[in-house]
Amino acid sequence: MKRLYIFVALLLLTVSYASAQIVTERCWHLDKVQFLDQKQDFWRSHKLYSTSARPLDMITGGYFNLTEGHYGFGLYIRDVPFSNHFAGITTVNGWRFGNGLALGVGVGYLGYNGGWLMPVYADGRYYFGKQKNKFFAMLSGGFLINFGDFSEESNMFANPGAGITIPVAKNTHLSFAVGLFSQFDRDVFNDTGAGYRDSFINMKLGLLFGK
Repeated sequence: MKRLYIFVALLLLTVSYASAQIVTERCWHLDKVQFLDQKQDFWRSHKLYSTSARPLDMITGGYFNLTEGHYGFGLYIRDVPFSNHFAGITTVNGWRFGNGLALGVGVGYLGYNGGWLMPVYADGRYYFGKQKNKFFAMLSGGFLINFGDFSEESNMFANPGAGITIPVAKNTHLSFAVGLFSQFDRDVFNDTGAGYRDSFINMKLGLLFGK
């Protein structure tokens, strides 16, 4: 009888040990699965936010909209209308190509000392590098339409500059640029010297939306 008790006790110990082994193996398996899931999530996040993620898709390109607020302060001559300062807003719609080049057409409103003008222009930008914060060079130019005196006070302008874009959300970037804004009338190209030109240092802050 004593031997029977000993046999039963050993059998119970064996079963308990085997059960513990199964639970342990199951827990280890679950831990491994959770670890692999976390590892995959980490690499997804790394690919999304690393410098190689290219938040601006410079591989395939696509449609974009750029809406910017403007402020400019005049240089040299500032005591006549449309020469001291300006502020306003513009919007550009265009296409971003796969090599970093972006071309668009813009329209807006600029308020000056003495009145307001409507810019209608072409906008070109080139984005450098593959990092998520991209530097760019820009050149825009076109017409400044004065509806109060269309024939005499409508001018042309050119605006070279440089800036940076910073991703703030999916397909949305903050854009900041500084440039030299020069406006002039058509008589500047004549030999009589009757034309005029006004220059400004201008700053642009806006949001860039794209695919």
